[in-house]
Amino acid sequence: MLLNDLRYTARMLRKSPLFTLAVVFTVALGIGANTAIFSVVNAVMLRPLPYSEPDRLVWIAEKNDRLNLPTFATSVLNYLSWKEQSRTFEALGAFGFATFNLTGNGDPEQFTGGTVTPSLFPLLGMKPILGRSFADGEDRPGSAKVVMIGEGLWRRRFGGDPALVGRTITLNGVDTTVVGIAPQTLSLLSTGDLWIPMTIDPGREIRLNHVILAVGRLRPGVTLEQAQVEMNVVAGQVSQQYPEMKDWGIRLVDFYQFFVGPQLRTGLLVLLCAVGCVLLIASANVANLLLARASSRQTEIAVRTAMGASRGRLLQQLLVESLVLAIIGGAAGLIAALWGIDAINALMPATLLPVPIGGVDKTVLLFALTLTVVTGLLFGIAPAWHASKTDLNEVLKQTTRASAGGRPRLRNGLAAAELALATILLIGAGLLTQSLLRLQHVTLGFEPDRLLTFQIALPQTKYPTEKGAVFYRALLESLRAAPGVRGAAMSSGIPFGAGNYTQTPIATSGPSPLPADTAIPTDWRIVSPAYFETMSIPLLRGREFLDSDTATAPLVVIVSQATAKRFWGADDPLGRTLHRQGDLTRVYTVVGVVGDVRDTALSQESPAIYYSMTSRVQLMDVVVRTEAPPTSILPAVRQKVHELDAALPVSTVRTMDEWVTNNAAQPRLNAILLGVFASVALLIAAIGIYGVLAYSVNQRTREIGLRMALGAPRGTVLRLIVREGMIVGAIGIGAGLVAALGLSRVLASLVFDVPVRDPVTYSVVAAALTLVALAACIIPARKASRVDPMVALRAE
Repeated sequence: MLLNDLRYTARMLRKSPLFTLAVVFTVALGIGANTAIFSVVNAVMLRPLPYSEPDRLVWIAEKNDRLNLPTFATSVLNYLSWKEQSRTFEALGAFGFATFNLTGNGDPEQFTGGTVTPSLFPLLGMKPILGRSFADGEDRPGSAKVVMIGEGLWRRRFGGDPALVGRTITLNGVDTTVVGIAPQTLSLLSTGDLWIPMTIDPGREIRLNHVILAVGRLRPGVTLEQAQVEMNVVAGQVSQQYPEMKDWGIRLVDFYQFFVGPQLRTGLLVLLCAVGCVLLIASANVANLLLARASSRQTEIAVRTAMGASRGRLLQQLLVESLVLAIIGGAAGLIAALWGIDAINALMPATLLPVPIGGVDKTVLLFALTLTVVTGLLFGIAPAWHASKTDLNEVLKQTTRASAGGRPRLRNGLAAAELALATILLIGAGLLTQSLLRLQHVTLGFEPDRLLTFQIALPQTKYPTEKGAVFYRALLESLRAAPGVRGAAMSSGIPFGAGNYTQTPIATSGPSPLPADTAIPTDWRIVSPAYFETMSIPLLRGREFLDSDTATAPLVVIVSQATAKRFWGADDPLGRTLHRQGDLTRVYTVVGVVGDVRDTALSQESPAIYYSMTSRVQLMDVVVRTEAPPTSILPAVRQKVHELDAALPVSTVRTMDEWVTNNAAQPRLNAILLGVFASVALLIAAIGIYGVLAYSVNQRTREIGLRMALGAPRGTVLRLIVREGMIVGAIGIGAGLVAALGLSRVLASLVFDVPVRDPVTYSVVAAALTLVALAACIIPARKASRVDPMVALRAE
């Protein structure tokens, strides 16, 4: 019986190619968009983290409520204290950030990586692809130099050679033995390609030096809440033992939340809901098409009923037709989803998501299959149920060409629902687009145009303390002398770059409106002389750093305008003093005030403090202001570096415009995708209104002809049809506006400088949708006004 239904369905679909194509295309759009976005949601939010029993893994962060720091990195000494005193954890581990210069095997290259404790690998349940992980004792000072190479680097640079394990490579000028190949999953936690043991020398550590991240594995049966209770006790004991820790506590964070931040999670859920709305609109549109088709098949269905077909049998046949259409559309949608995934990957930087999206896996395929079947049932049940209720006697007695046409309320309701959902999507897209535009035109505090940036990492063994500072000065002098260069400078972290971004609690040593001993977490940078001039950051008061600001000179600092206001209000900050919390041995005098800069995010300024480059810093960002396009001087830059040290790689080469653009990647992706989905939804909704009215006009040809025969002007008929469509449109748009107001808070964390209930956005969307609905109404209305009454009545 099912085979007969499939054969009959195939014949019916071949007879109506335009109808079949319209339904398949509409379904493919909805399922393709949903599958593409679900693949991202699945990779980031649903797929288990690639570690052993990830539900037992916890990020152990420090917190300081007084400084408004809900989560913060930890110090090596605090990590050791936790490891000694905690009992709810099966194991603790830690990792930090590091850079490496790889030389002696091809061109010199700089790689990011990290330092990890030997306990981290067994804690995460990871095993090396080849070789071994770090052994206990290899983290002690003076131990043999060993390294683990990431799987990606092993395959790219060394061709996946298994003999690499046991060989010696040169890292930062030191011969280092490769002991293992780390799996790709390690780079998800500690970004990079190379890892060495974290050397722990308690005698040289500072308890307030928060430079590492700690993770722990809960003992079986221990909940996060139970562990938090214990760690609160541990934090209290540490603060009693070490007074500088009195305001610091411990916060345990689920590993999933560690990887997926709240803004990313909200953005993905909003996009998933958006494509869900697109699918609902598509389903409503297809249901309207099927309702119209069912009405035109009333005679056929009546004849089949007269020949003995039961209502259940008719219902089965019609549902098979719907499911076949859905399956064809679902297959096309899956192909479209593959293209969509590639497009999403192309639109966003590789670092935007914590895990790679990958392709379509079993979960995504199952989702697409389930969605296809549900969609087929969703748009097929109502039309099939309506068609199966055809009155045999009434249909066979009809002498007119067409009946009254079934369920206008249902079709009108579906069209109104389409418009309501399209209204919600368009308002969301409008808000995100406005937010993106405002981010792109925000005042940065510096001039990004014609700025080339790159990184230099000096090996400590080759460039100890003063020698490193000499190298940096020589490099800057050489770059400034190059043709086409207007200025050159250095910073430990340029805005939006890949350098060092660290906050440190800073307190003032003198009079201040703040309560005594108040420390404020403040971004800090180490910069060279001429940095502010090169970056075009305005000097508001005082002076820039000078070459005479060396390690033997008095300690000086330059603060941003916002930092000065925080500590001294409207008072003159020049000559005031600052120090790091808990370190009164190094007090810095403010010698200058510069403009505020957006360093880490386009959506907010970062109050900052700048230290002079008085000592060697391993990793520095170099900025070069050029007269021509920045990339044109890159060969000259590489030559200048290699003239000073041929083994020193130039890495992370970007223009400043690229850094700024990448920082807006997530808001841009949100706005583009939601805008595309909203446009598709608007198109389908407009087609839906047109279809409803066109079908209504077709079914009411006799009525319209009779009206015109009795003297109704063409304008009256035109207004009648337009009014009918615009009532549906007004109901849909109104319902969408109300729903958007209710859901507006969901977008609060995704927009910048735009109220989520922005009246301009709501008004523009309502006006635009009204015009679209009016355009969709006019075409069938004009057709109705041109009906020849004599032809219409003669046809009856």
